[in-house]
Amino acid sequence: MSSTDVVLGTYNVFAIGINFQVPTGVGPMRADLPAARKIPKRAWNRLSCGQGAKGPRVYDWALIATAGPRHHLLVRRSLADPTDLAFFSTYVPPGRSMALADLVKIAGIGWAVEEDFANGKDAVGLDHTQARHYRSWRRHVVLAMAALALLAVIAGLDRRAHPDPVLPADGNAAPPEDFGQIALTVTEARRLFQLFTALLRDPPTAVATRRMAFHLQWSSRRRRHQARSRWHHYKRRLAALA
Repeated sequence: MSSTDVVLGTYNVFAIGINFQVPTGVGPMRADLPAARKIPKRAWNRLSCGQGAKGPRVYDWALIATAGPRHHLLVRRSLADPTDLAFFSTYVPPGRSMALADLVKIAGIGWAVEEDFANGKDAVGLDHTQARHYRSWRRHVVLAMAALALLAVIAGLDRRAHPDPVLPADGNAAPPEDFGQIALTVTEARRLFQLFTALLRDPPTAVATRRMAFHLQWSSRRRRHQARSRWHHYKRRLAALA
């Protein structure tokens, strides 16, 4: 089972594969079989599981009962491709609300976890090791996680001080005169951190100073372009949902 366990309070939402055996009243059943048996149209609810890089992450969701009174099968369907389904095994403890919106919100947190893993691999080389011994592997992972934590703190501090992004109110919004620029990302923080460490390591020269100024200007230009792209992605997504 390829799964992501996301816990918020005592709620649990597991991403599961299509061949995961879900307990039902007639015995174990593959997760994709209830969907193959045509979930009624009225059972689907269109909800957003959070804000993404290109707008609200809106999908169709359906909750299917299983053999356990507190366990359910959560099915996510893509709006662009109705055959693209994802499955989640959910558990809601006694005394807690089994609202679909709450389960969808928890399922959406998994996107942030996946983004952290992607940043760890791309930015600090978390998976770039061929160590054959546990001690060597542990040293590499600890150093990579420490570097990722440093970059995440730098990006988080900049995001906290950064003004809110300019986003369209609806699908018919007119573009603003100034789109602003996005806050530092982990990847951009790594790029700038490498430049600053190189500048501190080598003796300062006029050429190095000009090179640093050029990279800072290019970073600002890149983040402004990303802010413009995000605004148009949001507008297109909102127009499609209207």
